[in-house]
Amino acid sequence: MELPEKFAQISVSQILSEHPQIGTMLEKHQVDCVTCASSSCLLKNIIGQHIYDPKRAIQLEQEINDYLNGLPT
Repeated sequence: MELPEKFAQISVSQILSEHPQIGTMLEKHQVDCVTCASSSCLLKNIIGQHIYDPKRAIQLEQEINDYLNGLPT
């Protein structure tokens, strides 16, 4: 998953606490990170580890990147 560098190494739990909108995107694509007790995975690894349909993976990656790229710098 290609993400803006400053977000690639952030854990899912941290990104969800700072950007709950990403949790909504993950839930929409049936990725269980939002309810995972650990949430220690890095955001950059989520798609490869939890989505096996290439079309869905591309769509989710684009949605997350669109959101992150739209944040103020």
